[in-house]
Amino acid sequence: MTRIGGFLTRVACCFILILVVFFGGGGDVFALTDEECLDCHGDKDFITEKDGETISLFIDMAMFGKTVHAENGCTSCHADAADGVDEHPVPLASVNCADCHDRVGEVYQNSDHGKAALDRDDELAPTCKDCHTKHNILPPTDKESSTYPLNIPFTCGRCHREGTEMTKTHDLNQHNVMKNYSMSIHGKGLFVDGLIVTAVCSTCHTAHNVLKASNPESSVNRNNIIETCNQCHVGIVDMFKNSVHSETVTRTGKRLPVCHDCHTSHTIADVKKKDFRLIIAEQCNNCHAHESETYLETYHGRASMLWGGEKTAKCSDCHGSHNIQPEEHQASMINDANIVETCSQCHAAANQSFTTYLPHATHSKKDKDRYPYLYYTFWAMTGLLVGTFAFFGLHTILWIPRGLIEKFKGSTGNKTE
Repeated sequence: MTRIGGFLTRVACCFILILVVFFGGGGDVFALTDEECLDCHGDKDFITEKDGETISLFIDMAMFGKTVHAENGCTSCHADAADGVDEHPVPLASVNCADCHDRVGEVYQNSDHGKAALDRDDELAPTCKDCHTKHNILPPTDKESSTYPLNIPFTCGRCHREGTEMTKTHDLNQHNVMKNYSMSIHGKGLFVDGLIVTAVCSTCHTAHNVLKASNPESSVNRNNIIETCNQCHVGIVDMFKNSVHSETVTRTGKRLPVCHDCHTSHTIADVKKKDFRLIIAEQCNNCHAHESETYLETYHGRASMLWGGEKTAKCSDCHGSHNIQPEEHQASMINDANIVETCSQCHAAANQSFTTYLPHATHSKKDKDRYPYLYYTFWAMTGLLVGTFAFFGLHTILWIPRGLIEKFKGSTGNKTE
C-alpha cells in the first residue's frame, strides 16, 4: 500500500510539473535562445533595408563577448523576442535600458537630452545607444569604448560638430564647439599630449544629466561652475574662494566673476601664452572699466599694445589672478609688505622707493578724493600753463597791429626823404 501511494505521489508531481511548464510558464518557455538568435544574426550577410539604406543585422559575438553585457542573453534586453519559437516581431521595440539602469534612466529622463527624446519625440535627441552604441558597449576604461576619454569629444561631436543635422536644425547657443575645444588647453592636453585626465565634455556637462547653463541645477550654471571646475582645479578654487571675487568674502549686489567669465567655456587658453595675456586687460575691463582705462595710460598699458606686448606687466602680474586681495590685506601682492617682491618679478632692482609709483593715479574727477594732490596740482599747472599762453597770446595779438603800424611809418618815412 505504501509503495502504491508513493508511486501515485510521484505521478501526481510529474503531472503538476508538466502543467506548470506548459501552462504556468507563459511565453518564457518558448523564448528564443542565443543560439537560435545567431542562426540568423550570426550570418555576416544577414541584412535588411530601411529608407533605401542597407543595414547589417549581423552580431559579432566575439566582439560582444568583450562588452559589459557579455553575460546577458539576447532576450534580457530584447524582451519582445521572448515570445517566439522561430521568429520575433519585426521590428523589435526599442530597448529600455532603464529596466536595469533605473537610477541612470531617471537622471537621463530629467535631462535636456531625455526630455527632447522622451517628451518631445525629437528624433535627433541622443538616447543610450547613440552614446554607448547598441551591442559594442565597452567599459569607459577600454580605449575602444565610445565613452573612453579620448573618444568622448568624437561621441558628442556626432551631434555637436558644426555642420551636423543637429546644428543645422536646432538653435544651439554654442557654435564651433568641437573646433574651439580642440584648440583649447583642455583639447590640446587630450589630443596632443594624450592626457586622459584633462577635462572632456562629460567632465563639465556630466554624462547623463546634461542641462542648459540657464538651468539652476546645471553643472555649468554660473552658480555651480566653480564646483564643477573644482573637480580638477582644487588648489586654485581654494585660493579663489578666499579672494575678493568670492561671494563668501565680498558681499555685494553686483555680479561677481566666476571661472568662465575670465577663461571662457570652450576656448580656454594657456594663461602663459600670448593669446591669453593680450586680452587680460580687456577681460578685467568688463568689471573694472576705470582701472583698465588708467592702466592703458601708463607705460605698461601703452607697451602692452605694441609688438611683444604680451611680456609687459598685466593686471594679474601685480594683483594676482585667483588670489586677489585688497591692498590693505596682508596677503595682497600690492600690500606694502609684498609690493617690492611683486615689482621685482620684472624689475630686479626694485626697492621701496621704486614702489611709490602710482600706476592707476589720474587727475580725473573720479580720483579727486583718492589722489587730491595730483588732482589739484594738475589743475594748478594747467591753469598756469593756460594763463601764460593766454597772456602772451593776447600780448602777441595786440602787438601785431602795433608792429604793422610802426613798420608802415618806417617805410613811409624812408620814401619822404
